[in-house]
Amino acid sequence: MIKNIIFDMGNVLLDYNPQDYVKAFLHSEEDQDMVLTALFGGQEWLDLDHGLITEREALKKMLQKLPKRLHQEASALFYGWQNYTRPIESVNLLAVKLHEAGYHLYLLSNTGVRLHVYAHRLPALQYFDGAVMSADVQQVKPEPQIYQILFDRYHLDPKECFFIDDCEQNLKTGKQFGMCGYLFDGDEKKLESALHKENINW
Repeated sequence: MIKNIIFDMGNVLLDYNPQDYVKAFLHSEEDQDMVLTALFGGQEWLDLDHGLITEREALKKMLQKLPKRLHQEASALFYGWQNYTRPIESVNLLAVKLHEAGYHLYLLSNTGVRLHVYAHRLPALQYFDGAVMSADVQQVKPEPQIYQILFDRYHLDPKECFFIDDCEQNLKTGKQFGMCGYLFDGDEKKLESALHKENINW
């Protein structure tokens, strides 16, 4: 019997489209590509999610990959990209309905410490019973350790959990613990059907 619904954040509860964020700061496609790669496509971004580097350290390394003429815009983007994110309204509404139906909600996300700045953009988050964010625990999905931290911290039985993520490898690790799940592709109706198949109703 499923008692707990575990949500990923990026492209599940909140859009994550760095290409769109870059366009808000730069007009040249060439410049957009350079900044996109330097900020969001390098090891530093992964290290931020892993909690291995501070934002100041990461930005310094990122800027070294860019011409000085782009440093101002790249810095503004680095510290302000979250202002251009949008909640995925249908999934947030579904989460609230699940909460009202008596299910416990948890967040399991690969994210840097900046989530603490923009968490208010997730309307459903106020109804969550707990969260494990990668930068806070220095573990990332799909490594098993971050899942174990979630289960241990909130005393969860994986067999009583349903996991929603947009990455198949993350779901595979969850299944190794006995946790069922669903690969979210943006279609909220298909997600609802998958939940109903597991006798998750609201």
